[in-house]
Amino acid sequence: MKEEYKIAFSEVDEIIKMMPDELLRKIPKGFRELMAEEKDNNYIPNIHEPLEKNKLKNETIIILGLIYRDFLCSEEERKILQKKDAEELQKVQNEIDKELKEKYSIDNLFNKNKTENVNKEDNINNTSEIAMVEYKEEKWYQKIFNIIKGLFRKN
Repeated sequence: MKEEYKIAFSEVDEIIKMMPDELLRKIPKGFRELMAEEKDNNYIPNIHEPLEKNKLKNETIIILGLIYRDFLCSEEERKILQKKDAEELQKVQNEIDKELKEKYSIDNLFNKNKTENVNKEDNINNTSEIAMVEYKEEKWYQKIFNIIKGLFRKN
């Protein structure tokens, strides 16, 4: 596992230890044990209250957000947060799809056969076309025949 996550688990484990018992009971014991097992034992987080004044890692903030969403908030709030997460995920997916469509569009793929070189000094556009040449590999029996033919030519 990446070191950043182990450090984040250390910070989350420390924050969980600081929680009141009523909130602590809402977090499943297996999840708390996972945080304790996967944390970096060499890293000692310096966390104090109020949490807002601490310099927490981004990964720690994300994990705390997931803990809040999945274990601590009300059912209504959970649905709202899950809906927002799904919308954000869809936005990111749409951006990725758009980039991939632009990068691999049919027009762009076939236009890559032409390269444009711009000479900055003269401001001249030079366009060169790349031609595709068919390469036929010699058959195995043709190679043997050529080797034998080459032996007779040398003599």
